Amino acid sequence: MCTISHGILDAFTTGGDGIGFLIPFSTERFFFPYKVIKVSPIGISRFFSEWGIRVLKSEFYYIGIPSIGMYIIGIFLNKRVYKTI
Repeated sequence: MCTISHGILDAFTTGGDGIGFLIPFSTERFFFPYKVIKVSPIGISRFFSEWGIRVLKSEFYYIGIPSIGMYIIGIFLNKRVYKTI
């Protein structure tokens, strides 16, 4: 799941050359039309800056909150399934 989700989430970022979903069959790079996750700065000094804080806020909003929601739904469904068995 981590390997698959990493490429998908990278395609939602605002920077870079795009994601090579079809490598080694094609060198074409892709982005999704809805680019909302801010690209992370390279280097520690640049990460601990205003830009880095904006990136963390963006990742929390578009990755963290949906992940927490999916986790809570999974717990609810898991309890519901085991209750019926």
